[in-house]
Amino acid sequence: MVLSIPLLMGPLLASQVKDTVWWETPGGKVTEHRDSSGASCSLMLYNDAGSVFFQWTDGGTILATAIDWNWQFPEDSPMPVAMQLGNEWWSNGGDSAIIQGEGHGNAITFVLNKPIEDHLITADHITIKTKAAELSISLTPSKLNKLLSRARQCRDVTGR
Repeated sequence: MVLSIPLLMGPLLASQVKDTVWWETPGGKVTEHRDSSGASCSLMLYNDAGSVFFQWTDGGTILATAIDWNWQFPEDSPMPVAMQLGNEWWSNGGDSAIIQGEGHGNAITFVLNKPIEDHLITADHITIKTKAAELSISLTPSKLNKLLSRARQCRDVTGR
């Protein structure tokens, strides 16, 4: 029995995540995430109702996650999502503003295939909509400018 304790501890220690906050302001935060498989950077925008995370990954895609404490989606449930940045409805291509997402309890996750920084910097709000739910967060351009600058620096350091 004593021999099994180190065997269990090994995988736990190897998978520890280290987060470093690059910049934080009321309503936003940039964080570097490091674990045994590499590093990534995320931008979180939030208010009292919920938050939206953008995480830059390999290959130029951006993983977006919206969280609202009042949402209750079935686990791993596919659903259409619409995202609005200011007056612009976001799309992954074509004429539709629908992005395929996946619900998980109080969160919905979806992939963006193109850069969002230039669109975020000019937006006064971000809204995430599904057929059953909506989350909207007001944005302050001066704060967002600093957050996006730090997110770019973080990605430069991590190589993503």
